[in-house]
Amino acid sequence: MFSRFLKATAVAALLLSPAVASAQCMPAISDDNLVEKGKVLLSINPTNPPQQFVDKDGNLRGLNVELAAELGKRICMPIELVRMDFPGMIPAMNAGRIDGLNTGMFWNEERSKLMYTVPYGRQSVSVVVAPNSGTTYSKPEELLGKVSAVEVSSYQMNWLKKFSEERVAAGGKAVDIRTFPTATNVVSALLAGQVDNAFLVDSVARDLVGKGKVKEALTGLGAARTTLAFRNKAVADAIVKGLNEMRADGTYQALFDKFGLTALPPEQPLEIAGPGPA
Repeated sequence: MFSRFLKATAVAALLLSPAVASAQCMPAISDDNLVEKGKVLLSINPTNPPQQFVDKDGNLRGLNVELAAELGKRICMPIELVRMDFPGMIPAMNAGRIDGLNTGMFWNEERSKLMYTVPYGRQSVSVVVAPNSGTTYSKPEELLGKVSAVEVSSYQMNWLKKFSEERVAAGGKAVDIRTFPTATNVVSALLAGQVDNAFLVDSVARDLVGKGKVKEALTGLGAARTTLAFRNKAVADAIVKGLNEMRADGTYQALFDKFGLTALPPEQPLEIAGPGPA
């Protein structure tokens, strides 16, 4: 059934097989806890470098891709990354088509009640403008009355919507919010002059700034944890164990350092955060 779903929706997948396979390495998750026997299916939206992206040869790359590969070794079973846009991920998980999400989703309390969330990093939101723009912002309030591009159904969209609504309630102008399916579309709209600015996850913004494609105008907005998410607690428990093994031997921090992203500090536990689904 799932293979028919993949064909019908033209979703591509990458199989990340564990590099360690031996008689001593037993799968950490039983088949009755998985969508498909013998492997974990996690969604990914590879439009946010350096967290997740597609290289010039069409291969998945980035922190979340290598994180999945390393976790596959720790749980002794393959993790398959299924490519899809973010808005369809939670519905796909709830429909039993994937085991979880591995796409740099921001953690919040509401999401922690819908699925088993495992925060594993920290990011914030940046505002960028076109590279040749003379526009600068010293505070978020200067965005009021401007046209802002943002990825639909994202943390940054929710942050911006709440910020705008609060300022309107206080007698200010609203932000004119234009939503797009992916971060790539958001940047395209900015460079085409369709909007005044664009909201991006800070790591994506820094990557694009380094390539000279945009200029950062504000950063550090709405800092929060990023999270993995799962439909089944047994899967989440196995991933938590793998993450803590990675932290203990230094692999976890080394991976974040490699991609210039922010790991959770040692005093912050790698664990399921929130109650999970009722």
